Amino acid sequence: MSSSSMVQPIAIVLLAVAVAPGLAVGGSSVINATCAELKLQPYNYCVGVLSANPAAAAATDVRGLAAAAINITAGKAASTLRVISYLVDELSICRGYYTCMLQSLAIVAADFGAGRFENASFEMSGNATGYPQACDILRFEGNSHKDPVFKENAENDLMVRLASSIINLLTGRRN
Repeated sequence: MSSSSMVQPIAIVLLAVAVAPGLAVGGSSVINATCAELKLQPYNYCVGVLSANPAAAAATDVRGLAAAAINITAGKAASTLRVISYLVDELSICRGYYTCMLQSLAIVAADFGAGRFENASFEMSGNATGYPQACDILRFEGNSHKDPVFKENAENDLMVRLASSIINLLTGRRN
């Protein structure tokens, strides 16, 4: 083997040895030692979160880890606040949808009580239905990517469709 052909495998081995500590799953010794001391935190969670953060991984002491942990926590809190803000905005729109749905259902009830089944059916299918789905679509397409009222939307959607179908029976229409 020539000396130039041996340089390449040696260079690869040296590169692997240099890179391997950074790829270690357990994190740095400072992270490992600090996480081992934390009795109220799961060790694997602590090591995983801190090792994944470049500032924490580069920390040389507990103070550096603490600073990194504060920054990680601040980032998570800011992210959560954004989600909550999106939720408030999106749920406010959903509140409007349900306000309209209740107004339509009041008209349906009045028409139904007066025996105007065709009007009740038209109002139900034209105006009262669709609001739960509109709220779900907003929640799905919105920025928060969370849906705290999925169950309620699904139940309301089923109920409004059930009521609409029953009214349609009275008008001779079949869904």
